[in-house]
Parts: sequence; structure tokens; C-alpha cells
Amino acid sequence: MFGATSQTPEDHGPPPQAGPPPPTSASIRRYDVERSCIRCHERKVRCDKATPCMTCVRAKVSCRYPGPERTKRRSQKTSSANRLEVLERAVAAINSSPPAGTSATGPSPPAPGHQQHQHQQVMPVGSQGHTPIDPAAAPQLPPQPAAPGSKDNRSESEHSGGFLLKEGASTRYINEFTFSRVLDKQGELQSAIDTPESNHSSDGKQLSTVGFDGLFSSPQVSSADFFSLFPTRWQATQLWQMYLSNVDPLVKILHVPSVQPNLFAAINNPKDTPLDMSALLFSIYFAAVTSLRPHELQIILGQGRQAALNTYQRGLELSLNLGEFLDSPTITSLQAMALYLMCRRNSNSGRSGWILNGLLIRAAQSIGLHRDGEQFNLAPLDIEIRRRLWWQIMGSDGRVAEDHGLSAGPTGGYDGFCDTKLPTHIDDRDLSPNMPAPPQSQPRFTEMTHFLVASEMGQSLHQINQLSALNSPNKMSKLEQYLATVKTRMEGQYLQYCDINIPIQKCALLLGRLLLGKSEVFVRQQSLRGLNAEQSAARATEDMLALACDTIELGIEMKTDELLNNFQWLFSTFTDYHLLTYLLWHLCVRPETVGVDRAWGVVDRLFKLVQTQGWPTPGSKWNVLGKLREKAADIRHAVKFQAERAMARSMAAAAAATAADLATVPPKQQAPAAADLQQQHVDQQQQQAEQQRQAEQQQQQQMQQQQMDQDMLDAVNGTVPMFFPDGYIWDLDTLVIPEWGGYQSGYQMS
Repeated sequence: MFGATSQTPEDHGPPPQAGPPPPTSASIRRYDVERSCIRCHERKVRCDKATPCMTCVRAKVSCRYPGPERTKRRSQKTSSANRLEVLERAVAAINSSPPAGTSATGPSPPAPGHQQHQHQQVMPVGSQGHTPIDPAAAPQLPPQPAAPGSKDNRSESEHSGGFLLKEGASTRYINEFTFSRVLDKQGELQSAIDTPESNHSSDGKQLSTVGFDGLFSSPQVSSADFFSLFPTRWQATQLWQMYLSNVDPLVKILHVPSVQPNLFAAINNPKDTPLDMSALLFSIYFAAVTSLRPHELQIILGQGRQAALNTYQRGLELSLNLGEFLDSPTITSLQAMALYLMCRRNSNSGRSGWILNGLLIRAAQSIGLHRDGEQFNLAPLDIEIRRRLWWQIMGSDGRVAEDHGLSAGPTGGYDGFCDTKLPTHIDDRDLSPNMPAPPQSQPRFTEMTHFLVASEMGQSLHQINQLSALNSPNKMSKLEQYLATVKTRMEGQYLQYCDINIPIQKCALLLGRLLLGKSEVFVRQQSLRGLNAEQSAARATEDMLALACDTIELGIEMKTDELLNNFQWLFSTFTDYHLLTYLLWHLCVRPETVGVDRAWGVVDRLFKLVQTQGWPTPGSKWNVLGKLREKAADIRHAVKFQAERAMARSMAAAAAATAADLATVPPKQQAPAAADLQQQHVDQQQQQAEQQRQAEQQQQQQMQQQQMDQDMLDAVNGTVPMFFPDGYIWDLDTLVIPEWGGYQSGYQMS
């Protein structure tokens, strides 16, 4: 039969392996032995093995027991033929993979049997250029650092595969290093994130949410219903002007001089407009509505924000669906989708945004946006538009991934094969459809400055994250050297040209400073890897605390500066998760450091800002940060209480010493008469008895206070929990933030 291959008895592969041996009585007994709950086992205290145990009941925490131990599986015996077969499959997979693995010296030779496939020509994708490209002729990328999990470059912290939380019938995967380690060790914090997102905020206010379902369904809609979704021509032109004022300076994916004529033609005659242009129109309307304040929406549209968002989202979905976006995406439809997802995050912070962004990346790769347009002989304008669109998609993917504790890259972005260059630092007027040569980067502030600041710093943060995962003896020096290079480049190319009196230029300056500060905090934190809890707490310096406060204050200024009101729709979605996590950890392990009052002021301002009416919900990670803030506040109050008690003891001791000194000075008295001697003797006996009673009472109070101090010290050292009169249990052992190894004895009790 065609396609079938004959096999000899030797070709059937190795004989089936024997199944696992039956369990022995010893293994059964091991599983049947009652074990302490996880909390009692970690604290090394006796557990009554009840469900729940009394220790956990008193501590008011969940009581969990470990499952049965896993037995090590026997390694299967493999023959030489099996090993050879595995190696052949690996070699075939390597030779058939994309050129991401090519070295800096040149491409690897193709494996036998793949010559024809390797020499197939690839036709260019784009509006111009018809020269076929040989993949072997493509310029080679510089070698990238090894993956964090590789054998030769294993992370010092042994990067795990992530953390999985159960959410009813679903699960939540988290692989961001700091956040996943916190949740892995802090069981009580998991309850803040392991529930599905609600449509209500913590204070009970209804939150606006924007779903997305029309793209994946086949809606039955009439032409009249579809065209009824378009605004009037006056409304459309007003929304376009709002887009140019509030959105385009920040999300620079459109070349306004070339797209504006087509856009106005579509506004005047929507019935003859291509579906991908209709999708772009609706995404522009959606973005403009997102950026406007309620009273402005009433003036232009005469309706509320949610109704307008639903209308234009519906129009976008129908346009993409009818235009077969998933099967035949275009540059215009990808621009519409990228713009929509960027603005949708303001109304919906759920995981659907990250999932949809992954779909967008795949659609962009399907038309070759991850390959630079210069290789396809495209016109300079087309090359720049493709670059802008690709790096907008990459930046959006990184931001939405951070909302949910995920590392950007698995969808083929930063970590996938990509040679698309960053856009050129120019204004739109420097580009034209018929220009013969690409424009040169301009040494001044341009319309692309803000976009390039965000894109380049996104690249740099990703590179810093990759370098920090390497197990190298001079890793810190490499990180510091790379960070210095980034600072020099950002200052020299972009930030020096920013004028703080001009809104968009101030935006670029603040954003650049914020991202540079975030990078520096992240680099300094790498020195904490491999240290124990006490060493980590000792390196929580005042300089680090001040740097984190300075950087967070830049973000607060971006969100509150009246000069930047037109851009608050985007800045409100910037949440300083990493910096805030470090700040709260510092306040836990060093609650009496110089500068903690300023740090608490920054924390309180940021939380109040996020909880202010009108700000969008910041994502599930915020709930965990809220719990960490409560822990830090409890430690602060406990330390303050202990200091006040110590001061009270000191004052009482000073008063007692003064009274004793006064008692030793005999008063000047005249010689008593003979009749008064007996009464004086009685009075002295009573006074001595009263002094003895007071001394015994004072000694008893001192013993009680010493016991309370010992209880406090035991709680700090993680020996026993401490119960306060209000029922709160202070137990610093539960405050371990695993990235830094936890806290044992960061400060000494007086």
C-alpha cells in the first residue's frame, strides 16, 4: 500500500517496559502515617492532626496537610538504537526550525534530506517589492543569552516553571519571578488572587467592563444594523480630532498624513469603505471615547462612556469578522486590533486582554511583521509603518502580561525570532509615500520620541531580566555596565531634548526617568540572590528605599499632573507592581529605617490613587499587594507599640529612682517629746510595710513586662505567634517574601 513501510521484527522498537512494581507494605505504611499540617511542620510545633488543627484555628489561617510522598520513578533502560532515534529526531527538529538559532558567524548547514526545503524562496509580504528573498541571505542577528533554564546558564534561584492556582473549573498560571515566589510561600495571600475577577471593586462600585466575543462568532446582522453603528459625520470628525490630541501622541502607530485622506473618505461614505478600514475607524472611535471625560462625551455624542464603548466595540468586531481577520489579516486590520487592545485595558484588566494580544501577535507574524521590511524591498513608508505596528504590539503584550504575573515572550515576542528594527526617530512629515530613501534619525524631540522611549526601555528591561537569570560570577558587573549603557543612550538620544513645559515632552521625560529607575532597582535587587534572610535585610539600604520612592513618585506625578490630563486614560493603567513590592518588603524587614515615613506616605498616596473613583481596576495582583501592605502596617504598629512601652518603662524607672532618692533624705525634725515616741514607732512600722508592699507590686509588674517583651521577641524570631488584645496575631514567620529569603532578625528589641 502507498505510504506504508514494511518492518522487520527488529524494527518494532524495544520490548515494552515492565510496569511499576506493586507497592510494598513499607510504602503503604509510609502513606498511612499521620503527618503534621504544613504550617505546624514549617514552624516545628506540635500538631494535633485534626482537621483543622487547633494551632491553625488559633492563628486564624487555613490548615492544609501534605499529600502522599512521590516515589521516584525508575529510569527506563534505553538501548543504543533508542538513543540514536532520539538524536536523529532532535537533529531533524533543529534543522527544520526557523533561523533563530543561527550563530553570529553564519547559518548552520542544512541536514541531509532538507536541501530542497532550505532553498525554497520566500515571497515578500507588503504592498511593494517583488524580489524573492532567500532566508540564508538574511542578515544574522547577534547571539542572544542562553535561556534561563538552560544547563550551562541556570539561574541562581532555580527558576521554576511557574505557579498554578486553581480557580474553580479553571486555573491561573503565574511565572513572573517575584510574584510567583511570593504566592508560592504565602499561602494566605493566594486567596486574594485565586478567585475569578469580579465586576465590582473592593468598595462595591460597579466597574465598567468590555468583553469581546464578536470576532469568534458568526453574527447575523443586516446592513442597516451594521451602518447604524457609525457616528454622524460631525461626531466622527470630532472623535478624530480627540484621537489626534489624546491618543496619537502616545500610541504612534498611524502615519497621519497618509491615512487621513482615506479616513475622511470613509467617514463621508461608510458604505463603500473596505472592512479593514471600517475596523480602523471603529477602533479610533473606541480610543477617542476612552480618552474623553464624561462631560466631553455628552457634548460630542450625547451618551455615556459605557454605551459608546459598547457601540464602537460592536462595530469593530463585526468589521473584523466580516473581513475575515483571522484568515486574512492586513496592516490596517492589525492597526485596528492593536489600537483597540491598547485602549481596552483601561476598561477591562482581565486575562482576556493578554490572550487576545497573543492572537494579535500570531496574526502579525502571519504577515511577517516580525521580519524587518528592508529585507522585502518595501518602500520606506511601509517599512516604518510595519515597525511601528510590531513594536506597539510587543509593548502592549509586556504591559498586559505584568498585570497577571506573567513574563512577556512565550507568544513569540521578545524571546521569539524577530529582526524587526525599532522605528526611526522622526516626525510624520519626514515620511512620504514616494520618498526614494529611508529618512535619517533626527537629533531633537520628534513625534516618535515618547513611543521610542517606551519601546527601547521595554527591550532593555527584558534584556536585564535575561542577564539576571545567568549563573555567572561577574553577573552584577555585567548588569551594572549594561544599565549604564542604557542610561547614556536614553539621555543622549531622547531625554535631553524634552521640555517639561510641553505636555507630551514632559510625558516622555517622566516615563524615561521612571523606567530607568525601575531598571536600577531591579538590577540592585540581584545582589540579594543567594543570601539568607538576615543578610538580605541588612542590604535593604536607605539608598534603595529612597530610589524606589523617587521612582514611584514619578509615576504618581504622571497620574496627577494637571498638565497631562489628556493622557490620564493611559497613565492610569501604569501600575508600579515591582517597585511597590520592593517598597512593602523593605517596610516589613526594616520598619525603623531612616526614610520609612516618606515611604509610607508614597504607599498611601499610590493606594489612594488607585482606589479613587474613576480609576480602572488595576488587576488581580493589586489584591496581593494590598495584603502585603496590611502586613507591613501591622509590623509598624507593633514596633511602635513596643517602643512606647519601652519609653513608659524608662519613665517609670526614672520616677521610682527619684522617689527613692527623696526617701533617703531624712527631714529636719525637732527632738520628739517622750509622749510621741510610741506613736512615731507605730507610724514607721506602717510606712515600712507600705514600702515593702509597693516594692513587691513593682517587682511583679516588671516580671510581667519582661514576659511580654519575651513574647514579642519570640514572635519576631518566629518562635511563637503573639496574640494582641484585639485578636490580631503577629507572626513574622508568615511574612516571608521568598525573593529575598524572608526575615529572621532584622532588628533587635531593646
